[in-house]
Amino acid sequence: MTRIRIFIFSLKGKAVIASLFFIVIFIGVSSYIILSRERLLYFQEKEKQAKVLIETAAINFSNLLLYHEVGLVNIEETGIIDQYIIELLNKERDILIITLLDNSGWVIADSRLSEQGKFYKEAKEIIIHQATFVREVKDKAPILEAVTPIMVGAKRLGALRIEFSLKELYERLDNIRRRIFLLTILAISGSIFLMTLGINAMLKPIKRLSKAMDSIHYGRYETISAIPRKDEIGALERSFSSMIKRLNEADIKWENTFNSITDLISIHYTDYRLAKVNSALALRRHTTPEDLVGRHCWEVYHNSNRKCPDCPHERTLKTGKPSMSEKEYSPLEGTFLSSTFPYFNGEGELIGTIHIAKEITFEKKLQEKLIQSEKMAAMGQIAAGIAHEINNPLNSILGYASYLLEQRDETPGKEELNRILNAAVRCKESVRKFLNLARKTPKKMESIDIKEVIENAISMCHHIILSQKIKMMKGIGPDLWIKADKIQIEEAIVNIALNACQAMKDGGELTIKAYEEGGSIKVEIADTGPGIPQEDLDKIFDPFFTTKEPGKGTGLGLTISYAIIKNYGGIIDCESRIGEGTTFIITLPKIGHEEAGLLQILNKGIMHD
Repeated sequence: MTRIRIFIFSLKGKAVIASLFFIVIFIGVSSYIILSRERLLYFQEKEKQAKVLIETAAINFSNLLLYHEVGLVNIEETGIIDQYIIELLNKERDILIITLLDNSGWVIADSRLSEQGKFYKEAKEIIIHQATFVREVKDKAPILEAVTPIMVGAKRLGALRIEFSLKELYERLDNIRRRIFLLTILAISGSIFLMTLGINAMLKPIKRLSKAMDSIHYGRYETISAIPRKDEIGALERSFSSMIKRLNEADIKWENTFNSITDLISIHYTDYRLAKVNSALALRRHTTPEDLVGRHCWEVYHNSNRKCPDCPHERTLKTGKPSMSEKEYSPLEGTFLSSTFPYFNGEGELIGTIHIAKEITFEKKLQEKLIQSEKMAAMGQIAAGIAHEINNPLNSILGYASYLLEQRDETPGKEELNRILNAAVRCKESVRKFLNLARKTPKKMESIDIKEVIENAISMCHHIILSQKIKMMKGIGPDLWIKADKIQIEEAIVNIALNACQAMKDGGELTIKAYEEGGSIKVEIADTGPGIPQEDLDKIFDPFFTTKEPGKGTGLGLTISYAIIKNYGGIIDCESRIGEGTTFIITLPKIGHEEAGLLQILNKGIMHD
């Protein structure tokens, strides 16, 4: 039943049913017209034959009746009329009954002996004019009845009535009906067969087109290779192929755009699995987009085996609104501004989120350096303000302490005076360092070879390197010239190197490298100490921040180094891992040989003057 219903409502079924309907109607109407025409023609022919026969017979009967009336022939005695009736019946097989009536309606002669001598009341009405009409007989073939008056001149002698059988006529019509019925069956069968072939021929490309449409998925388009047809179906196939081509080109453009974005983009389903990722994210994970699709987001972004806390994807799924947060993605080695947006299907249902991670590692470092610069600027202002207020009392304390020490030998109080003098010297040194922070411009500009500066700095730290059994490694390239104050650069490198040595109390390895990169001179100072905790990395350049024991450091060494390098247009970066060590990277502008030589000549001329 289901198959029949499917067939009826299919294009093929509708075409077959419609075609059959029109064929049946056409053949039915044609058959009706043909049968009606054949019946009319057969009836007209039979009626014509009946009229000719009855008129001929009427002439013979009129002669006999006339002879009988004038006494020439006695029809009752001779039986000549009955004999003539018998001859007429034998001659024409279609004649059923012959009746001869007089003017009053009495039967003169009849082919049926039982009817002779009877009286017909209606005879007076039917014998006036010649007529033929069909009379239906129950359970038998219809009868054609012909009546004509028997006339001699203007005198009517009686009437002749003959009944003809129409059995042959209706048998012929039945044969025609049977032939038409057989032809109809053959026509319908042939039509169904030919229509089925034709419809199948038309439906075959449509089915192929439907199959191609069903196979369309994102990134997978099946085109129709050969299009031989020139009809409307061929036009439809060409339109479909053109549409597929446009869709493919649009998807390629979208894919290229999607993969050209440097931000990390991924589409997440509600089950936290990745539906699609761009090339930037796959490149960051050193794999392909196909390898990441289907994996959980916490695997890709956190290398974790469970959902991360404060998940922006989860927030967007709950609220249906965009979410934004700053995230550290350790597998991606950076800090990212993570934004999630709701992802809806065609029915407006929330089926996932679109995740965009924009790296802000560089911006964060710039922000930290800006904050550090602001701190240094503030410290410079403080140093400039307090330097003069502290220097005068310190000079007085140093002067009086020195004077009193010169006046005493081993008298009581000399030890205390020494302590006062040492404390004042330390304060004086701190003030000097503050003043260095307050300087906006270098004292003296000269071309210096960074190799010479590093060698001098190492010699200043030689005693602590030997005492702590630290292994020294160097890698310094040639022709690394900068423009700066040699003493200040040495101070900056010494401060960092001393911090590195102090971090390796039980020995280790101190490595200093210098090389050119991108038009700048880079100096790397690395140690194998315990490393700096992540939470302290943002504070190491802050004034007075130190992790050393009380009395063993002021926390100004790195601050001063930061200020010195910044004064010469350079920067200091720090990288550290707990248990592996710390690396400081100093970057300074490089000058060429010609500029370095010219600067040396100018400096010598100034010194000579």
